[in-house]
Amino acid sequence: MFKIPNMKGKLIKSFIVLFLITMLIFPSASYQGASTGLLLWFHTILPNLLPFIIISNLMIRMNITKQISVLFYPLFKRIFQVSPDGCYPILIGFLSGIPVGAKATADLFNDKKIHTEEGNFLLTMCNNVSPMFIMSYIAISQLKLPRIKYTLFVIIYCSSIISALIYRFVTLKKNKAVASLPTERISALSTDSTPVKRVPIRFELVDNSIMNGFEVITKIGGYVILFSILAQFVHVLLPDSGYLKQFLMGILEITTGINQICLTNMDINLKIVLVAVLTSFGGFSSIAQTKSVLGNTRLSLKSYCAVKLISAFITLIITYVYVYLLHAI
Repeated sequence: MFKIPNMKGKLIKSFIVLFLITMLIFPSASYQGASTGLLLWFHTILPNLLPFIIISNLMIRMNITKQISVLFYPLFKRIFQVSPDGCYPILIGFLSGIPVGAKATADLFNDKKIHTEEGNFLLTMCNNVSPMFIMSYIAISQLKLPRIKYTLFVIIYCSSIISALIYRFVTLKKNKAVASLPTERISALSTDSTPVKRVPIRFELVDNSIMNGFEVITKIGGYVILFSILAQFVHVLLPDSGYLKQFLMGILEITTGINQICLTNMDINLKIVLVAVLTSFGGFSSIAQTKSVLGNTRLSLKSYCAVKLISAFITLIITYVYVYLLHAI
């Protein structure tokens, strides 16, 4: 019997070897990319995400999420058809961004508080670039257009919600999500008679939450550095041909790509469209970060990537109408 070669494994190994060779040939670009990624992680990602990850860990382990979800469940159930526990990833994901929304979803799934179908839906919707990144870094710092910060945020988040709802409509039966949950996996919020189980505060919970937070944030930092190096290789190796090089850098790592796009002298309307599309997609670095927090769960990364592409396309249409047809800029 002949062994079928593992083409995927060979491609990955070949890419890693090629990556190492490129680093040796272009040590300056490798250093510049690694420095950029490290500074981005240290100054932006770590202080913004680490507190959210630690507090999110504590809230899930102490069942605080159920009490918070009481306020939002009636609204979210009507709009998104989620279970009571499914409200929390939406809240934390919309507030803190990638990959905290994915991590909250994975944690609830591992605790058997949400099922696979609902987990995949939540993953596609609530794992986006953070509002502060859109309004502060993109609109104010890079585009120098503070007046569009809220509009840009609304466009990107509405595109994400629309694409997730399209995914749900196509892949799931209508109103099936909550009904298909096994009885033992329905949250205590679904009935008024069952009290929420309270978990006492112990330093072990705090210690574990902190250590898990540092583990996750360190993984994220590693991916940001690697993809920043790849983006720097694109910057060095590819010739300047319009905006293609900057856009490819953004596909790899959006922070670097957005910065390079905004440094060019292209039309401001085109800058806004390209930046919005890249932000909605998130880049391969964000996909890798999302995969790292999903771990060994059965949640579908393929569905997540497909919905991100749909979201980027919807963002392209809406942003184009906003800047070119409505002449808003």
